[in-house]
Amino acid sequence: MSSFEEKPSAKHIDELFPNYSSFERAVSYPYPAPDFSFSFYKGEFVKGIRHDLESRIPILSVGSNRSPYQLKRKFTLDEDICVTPAILFDSDIVYAASISAYGSVPATQWPSKGASVALNVLWLKEDQLNKMHLTEGLGIAYHFVKLTTGTVKIEDFDYTKDIYGYISVPGVFPFQDNLPRRLSSIGGDNIKLNEFSETNAVLYLKETMGDKKLSLDQWLKKIINDEEYRFSKLKLLRAKAIKPKNPNWEIVNVTTKGKLIV
Repeated sequence: MSSFEEKPSAKHIDELFPNYSSFERAVSYPYPAPDFSFSFYKGEFVKGIRHDLESRIPILSVGSNRSPYQLKRKFTLDEDICVTPAILFDSDIVYAASISAYGSVPATQWPSKGASVALNVLWLKEDQLNKMHLTEGLGIAYHFVKLTTGTVKIEDFDYTKDIYGYISVPGVFPFQDNLPRRLSSIGGDNIKLNEFSETNAVLYLKETMGDKKLSLDQWLKKIINDEEYRFSKLKLLRAKAIKPKNPNWEIVNVTTKGKLIV
């Protein structure tokens, strides 16, 4: 596993750690993510692998966990974490039948034979993984899963051990044609599904759940500030959700320590 350090430019730092308003945070999901390995090292964001990964647990990031912005929110720059580019095969990244506490329609994995998607893998220590479970709402919003061998390739080095991830508990939201929509912000090859931007996905949910009189900004404020209202929408989404017939992962039963982190 190669190791080097390079400090990104100030401009690049600003792009990766934006100062979002609550509205921008909701519609900018899954946030900018670099196509190179990076680490949080000695309180700074640096390019390259700066930690020993041998004893760490690799977690495929399909949504906002790809981004330094979100990882900083969850862990702070003082946590020694590392992220490496990876390719996911035979799956695509689509919108889950859910709404986050900050108003985004989150991502999840969906089987798609022949497709490949550019993502990354987050390498965590045991205590960091427990914290990640708590931020993912384990058993409520996401399942922790082991991905089918061979469906993920680490780009920086050869890796043949198990790789894990998170899959939406309720499933995927079916759009107009009763099919998932992929996230337009995530690149891929041999793509079969139609795509939506995050803004269009959020707007579609608002329009189809009987809230046409509210502007998008008003609706998001209500989602973010009124927990009971958001839970009522989650119930509607779960009733419509679809799940894959042949998933290329298996659920791993784990126990977490601590309270959920929203």
